[in-house]
Amino acid sequence: MLKLPQYRRNNYPNSGFKEKVVFQLSKKPMTGRELSALFHMSLGQFNSIMRGCLRGETAVITASDPVPVDGCTDFTYTLVSTRRITHKNPKAIVVSWRAFGMATNDSQRINTEAAQRRARLIKAGLWPVGE
Repeated sequence: MLKLPQYRRNNYPNSGFKEKVVFQLSKKPMTGRELSALFHMSLGQFNSIMRGCLRGETAVITASDPVPVDGCTDFTYTLVSTRRITHKNPKAIVVSWRAFGMATNDSQRINTEAAQRRARLIKAGLWPVGE
């Protein structure tokens, strides 16, 4: 299985649950019963945790119509997309007054040009973001 990101590695029993489900669903669509067997939990417990995973924008998971199974409802889960969130209005860069006061005009100009170049390369997809 994929190695979980550092910020997800903790002692909580369901940390990184959505990443684990996305990894399994990237192979093929699966029912809740199959997934709950993989994660060693009951179908009801799996459905309650999975209800929170259906919301969100990073990984889009859909569930089919419910099918009653042994007093619980079973869904067929499908991974629609895993997309990176890009904000329409990104926040402005925060610069401290001390750093702003210590910078010379030449360094401000050089850093601004470098930032514009990076932004242009990121927009074109040529700058490695998050690697």
